[in-house]
Amino acid sequence: MKTTTKKQNHYNGFAVEITDATDLGLAMLIAESEDGQYEPVAVVANVGEAREVAQQDLRSRMDRLEHGESPLCPYVYRVWARGIDGEHRIACEITDAIRTTKPTRKGR
Repeated sequence: MKTTTKKQNHYNGFAVEITDATDLGLAMLIAESEDGQYEPVAVVANVGEAREVAQQDLRSRMDRLEHGESPLCPYVYRVWARGIDGEHRIACEITDAIRTTKPTRKGR
């Protein structure tokens, strides 16, 4: 009798591939500046919601900048979610809140 093993896919530490609609539970959207400063922005349920919130947050920061405030200027927005090992890890990076979101692909 032939023994087979089922290959388990681990998508960068998550049980499933992360798409815009993947339910992430209570994920955290974090704005990070180029020099490493960061601010929590919101709790989000999926990458699609994170993109919308990041766009709104960036617009709000630009408005505040125009009115003389000094908000953190995000270089990247990161979505942190709990992985299969129970640790929080980056599920997605939003590098251009107006147009582009790309899932993280470490090791590829």
